[in-house]
Amino acid sequence: MNDQTHMIVLVQSQFEFRRIAEYRLMADECGRLRNRAVPELEPGEVLSVVPGQAMYRIVKNPDG
Repeated sequence: MNDQTHMIVLVQSQFEFRRIAEYRLMADECGRLRNRAVPELEPGEVLSVVPGQAMYRIVKNPDG
């Protein structure tokens, strides 16, 4: 298991450190399953994962 506790994510065009909330099995661009870290989200945020890209993007809901 990995000892990593934080990761870098892109939030509204700015990089931030976020705590890793959990690990999930996700398919990569070749269809292989990988155990990937999932960052902690704040209220009103949505995680955007694009296949083939390593960077997570977090989108903030203006109402949230």
